[in-house]
Amino acid sequence: MGFRKVDKEDNVTEPVVTFCVLPSGWKEICKGFYLRKVARLCVDAGWLKPGEDGRTQNRIRLPEIGLKRVYQFNTQVLGSAEPE
Repeated sequence: MGFRKVDKEDNVTEPVVTFCVLPSGWKEICKGFYLRKVARLCVDAGWLKPGEDGRTQNRIRLPEIGLKRVYQFNTQVLGSAEPE
């Protein structure tokens, strides 16, 4: 369904957590809703990081899978972080 990535940057006291959801997992999460509309609403809310090409997915190299398009979420989607 997806992966979790934890980045510990030098200048930040708290590690940055990113959630990467594969398209197959996204279909399961959004079952019964319009996938593109849900993704666009997540981008507008600041939960989903859009790709450089304007798409709602990013190309990320994943362990054991390689380069894939994924939906890349921040911790705000869980309500555990203050808005940026």
